[in-house]
Amino acid sequence: MAPPFTLVLLAAGSARRMEGAVADKTLAPLLGEPVIARARAAFAATGGLTRTVVTYRDDAQRERLAAALGQGKVDAWVRGGADRQDSVLAALEACEGDGLVALHDAARPLVLPSSIRKVLDRAAVTGAAILASRATDTVKLASEQGDAIAASPERARVWIAETPQVFRLAAVRAAYRKAAAEGRRVTDDAAAVSAAGQEVALVEGDGPNPKLTRPADLAIAEAILRSRP
Repeated sequence: MAPPFTLVLLAAGSARRMEGAVADKTLAPLLGEPVIARARAAFAATGGLTRTVVTYRDDAQRERLAAALGQGKVDAWVRGGADRQDSVLAALEACEGDGLVALHDAARPLVLPSSIRKVLDRAAVTGAAILASRATDTVKLASEQGDAIAASPERARVWIAETPQVFRLAAVRAAYRKAAAEGRRVTDDAAAVSAAGQEVALVEGDGPNPKLTRPADLAIAEAILRSRP
């Protein structure tokens, strides 16, 4: 049983890189089940889910998301902002209490309940933890011009950040408020929390957890699902 937590599902993105392959990647069917429904089901399976908050783009999308998730599955709907950072802050303002909050990209439907439990358990102790995977390729940092190698980080120290990213609600909300007040942009939740002085633990997951970004990702996701027991 996982510790109690609030889930924030981020579904307000524009999905431009899907190139029109699907109207909404969070609603695309994977082996007959909508992407966002698969994502939420993984969190529900941990046994600790107490509240679900979903961000959305517009009223039409909200209606489709509600139909995909089913009646009674969402406790609060929050209209997304101009980008992910604005959407996350709006969602955090809608959260209640002072327990753990798990922030998850709705377009990551392959996350396993066992991986979620590991992150939740670690965050319950440390206050901040994210699901991540070790880099299997050698990573290069580009020059300022972007056309030459500036550095080659040691691969053993390179991790690829994923979601869920789990924090104490008060800490992550304060971190996002601080970033907004300073006009600072962050690309994920851990960046905001780290900048506020909180150490964030890395937790390796139990299986592939890709984000659906391009048209081919849908076929890859279905292949992964078919390979699972």
